[in-house]
Amino acid sequence: MKLRPIVVFALVLTQLCVVSIGNAQSKKPSAAEKVAADKAWPLFFKSFRAAVNKRDREALNNMMVRDFFFSGGGGDDNHDGDMRDDAFKFLDDPEVHGWQAFARTLAKGAVPSPPNQDSAGKKHISRVAPPAARNIKDLTNAPPWIASFEYRDGHWYCTSFSECCD
Repeated sequence: MKLRPIVVFALVLTQLCVVSIGNAQSKKPSAAEKVAADKAWPLFFKSFRAAVNKRDREALNNMMVRDFFFSGGGGDDNHDGDMRDDAFKFLDDPEVHGWQAFARTLAKGAVPSPPNQDSAGKKHISRVAPPAARNIKDLTNAPPWIASFEYRDGHWYCTSFSECCD
């Protein structure tokens, strides 16, 4: 009868391992998600480039994440929990020439990059512009500006635009 608790313990332990492995695998993008991301990318990127070229803040607000990272040491200056308005101020700065840099960076295109992992451990399908940003080995071959994109919850978003290498 002493074997019964050991068998039950072994079964519970096995079940926990199966659940853990399943959860770990679910944090990786699925094949269907990759197909959807690839299909959505061309229209998103075309629309995003057009919005940057027009400096269309309303359109860009829908295509950028709230916790958008940008150069210039900027932060959430008005403490509204949204970094996009602060990023627009940075891009507007006449000494930065941010809008022009953004447009030039995007004009070079974007390529897939290794998935980014969020704080919950979920990996997001990612792209980076310009393509040279994917192959930075040292600062001598780094592009001057880098834009990053992630596919989250069925939509592409721009997550950062920064001067290399802040």
